[in-house]
Amino acid sequence: MVLTETEADYFQQMRQLLPPGPAFDLEQQPDIAQLLAALAPELARVDGNGEALLLELNPATATVLLPVWEGYLGLPDLCVVPGTQPLEERRAAVIDKLTGTGAPQLGYYRKLGRQSGVPLVIEEFRPARVGSTNAGDFLYGDGWPWGWFASVPLEAYGSDEAAALDCRLQRDAPQYTDVVMAYGRSQVDSIALKVDELFTAIHYTLPATIAGNEEL
Repeated sequence: MVLTETEADYFQQMRQLLPPGPAFDLEQQPDIAQLLAALAPELARVDGNGEALLLELNPATATVLLPVWEGYLGLPDLCVVPGTQPLEERRAAVIDKLTGTGAPQLGYYRKLGRQSGVPLVIEEFRPARVGSTNAGDFLYGDGWPWGWFASVPLEAYGSDEAAALDCRLQRDAPQYTDVVMAYGRSQVDSIALKVDELFTAIHYTLPATIAGNEEL
């Protein structure tokens, strides 16, 4: 911890630096005493800010100099409405920009979802190939490896958080890929499963059951 001098400390130090003699005796020269009393608070303030400057050197604790960090890194980006980010999110964005290395991987996009407060599941695709495709799998064409889904909950639709996440995904996705934000994918899959079960029951299970009863 850095020790700082108080107003009284600076007043006493300046008093000790005065030349000896009645011309600088504070009891006989009230104007000089008032001058020292006026200078002491400013010196103490500057001294105190010296300790605060140590916090400003670290973006994780910066406040006054945080806009300087952001300006250097090009933040906030186009996906953020100015003035909508709380202080901690702004600090986190600066740290992420400073520490980000290498090409974006799946973990990076999942991290974007966590930072935006929107649960994110990434789904990739591959073309159908004999031996690697099972019965019931979708038959994706040759162009599908360049597309991927970012599945988020249906309730996130229309929210500012989802809009910001979609913007960042479109911005940071490799240029040769096509990313689509999929809302409510889990609900759609659940409905599709029930439809498939109903289709199987109507066209296979029920006729087989009826045929079996007729044989009796």
